[in-house]
Amino acid sequence: MTGGIGDRMGPLQLRAIYALDQLRFRRFRARYGDALRVHPSASPNLRLSRLRIEPGGRVEIRARFATERQPGNHLWIGAGGALCIGEDVWLRTEHAENRLTIFPGGRMTLGDRVLLNGAMIHAKGSVEIGADSMLGFGSRVFDADLHPLDVDTPERVGTVRIGERVWVGSDVTILRGVTIGDDVAIGARSVVTRDLPSRVLAVGAPAKPLRAIGRRPTLPED
Repeated sequence: MTGGIGDRMGPLQLRAIYALDQLRFRRFRARYGDALRVHPSASPNLRLSRLRIEPGGRVEIRARFATERQPGNHLWIGAGGALCIGEDVWLRTEHAENRLTIFPGGRMTLGDRVLLNGAMIHAKGSVEIGADSMLGFGSRVFDADLHPLDVDTPERVGTVRIGERVWVGSDVTILRGVTIGDDVAIGARSVVTRDLPSRVLAVGAPAKPLRAIGRRPTLPED
């Protein structure tokens, strides 16, 4: 079985590639000025993201941010919006794209060690995801209706809060105004329309607690 490209290169070649990536990353960061604040230890692969920061928007990325050396992250921060990515966050793009949209004036916070694995998140008001939580393939989080229901019902916006150590399975949809407690597992293809308490397995559309579970493990450190 043939090894990866790194297995076929010597140390000098790998160091040269890394140095070139760092140079390109510095140019990428300079393009956004103070609107993009990135910890020095963040992966230079961030430069392969499609990043749009409108006037007054800001992005803060803390230590040891990770993503693959390929395109796949789409980050749009509207005017006056803010995206804060905690330490050791992994935006994984090997199997699907991540799409984070912060509308004008919106806020999105990803806690430490959060893993997004092909997720879509829209924030018109506020979306908060706690430490050590994981969102699987095709999962979606919306804190707003994104359009009026009818002429008598305007668009509604409600903060979404996802606790710590929450596992969101594949193709799960989480809708506006929902608070999810800590140590929750949500089964594939569930639709979360109401709050979920801590330490439960929830499934269904709408999602309901199926049974109690224990404290979920934190993500392993490298």
